[in-house]
Amino acid sequence: MDPWFVMLSPTEPVRGEVAALGVTEPEPEVVESIDHASIRAAALNDAETFIGKIRSKLARIDDPARRIFEIMACGRYRAGSLEKTRFPQNWELWRDTLRLHVEQGTPIPVTLPSYPFKIPNPVKVRRRSPDMAELLNLRRLIELSHAISLVHEPGAVMHVISDGMIYGPLFGVSDHEARCYRADAEQMIRDLDAEKTITMVDMLDDVVASVQDEFDDVKARLEPKLRKWWQDNTDDAHRKYLVRNLTANMNTHAEAVHLLSQVLSRTVAGEDVSEAAQEMRAVGDHILKRADEYALRFTLTLYTLRVMNMVPRYYPHSIRGTVHPKPGQWGFHLVNKFTNVFPWQGVAVLKPNGQWRVRTELDAKLRGAIPVHLPNDPFPYYYREIN
Repeated sequence: MDPWFVMLSPTEPVRGEVAALGVTEPEPEVVESIDHASIRAAALNDAETFIGKIRSKLARIDDPARRIFEIMACGRYRAGSLEKTRFPQNWELWRDTLRLHVEQGTPIPVTLPSYPFKIPNPVKVRRRSPDMAELLNLRRLIELSHAISLVHEPGAVMHVISDGMIYGPLFGVSDHEARCYRADAEQMIRDLDAEKTITMVDMLDDVVASVQDEFDDVKARLEPKLRKWWQDNTDDAHRKYLVRNLTANMNTHAEAVHLLSQVLSRTVAGEDVSEAAQEMRAVGDHILKRADEYALRFTLTLYTLRVMNMVPRYYPHSIRGTVHPKPGQWGFHLVNKFTNVFPWQGVAVLKPNGQWRVRTELDAKLRGAIPVHLPNDPFPYYYREIN
């Protein structure tokens, strides 16, 4: 067993001083609506502008499939270094697939497991439904497809595989919340008039359900082997990475409220809060124990999907996209090359120069960004930084 390929989004550093936490939040701004047509138009324009800049380079390539590959390899879209992802080797891996779709005159299918749910960590994001961060990602997917269409007219179709249902129980997210999140994301796709460019299915309800008995059998056979590896490799760096990052992403609301009540009750009573240290350690141990087990189950699920070659079986002759750049897959910038926080891990922030970033919500607040709401929406849809 070697779970090297199992990735979890990293914890994000929080900037600012503790004193800033006591500052009154600025009065939010309210916008009447989101102009989805303008967002779509901007995506198309960005693609055309970029391809215009590299058109002479593409014109020197005779193979239409190779022209598509060169667009995928461009730094504007490709995430991760050429060396670490061994991206040039993907040409041999994808050449036949790209040529097949060129010859057939069909869109290049790209699969992207993602869009689980808003991570249940209020430091990262309080909102539970998609917002401008997800909308910016959909804008990027539209741009990617249109960029490819400028050298291969059918373009690309981005098959998003929402994995909220299959992973939700490990992060403290209900099936209901995961389904609502996916439904809202699907509505965004319709609002952007992108149904032909972006599709969305569910990893559990659609992909795994098509071979549920086989999935359960493979998972059951893998579990004893993985548990043994997990027990025998407690000091493994990648194992520690998975546990650490799952701790930062799972729902620890109950534990946080319990600890806060312990400290506040002692503070109000004038007692020494240091007496709560033992309780804090016990709760911390409980969180780590839970995270350790859930990280193992997360790894087991991904291992099963990999062994069964699940995504390529459901979408044959497709290019495997990924949010975690790695060899053999197309890792691309989800929003832009300046943003590393995943859309479901934070909030969108509009900078004074008009550029967008995705940050953790606490980071945005510590920077003094102004929350921007839609009418009758209690949570910010995005934030706006001021000079």
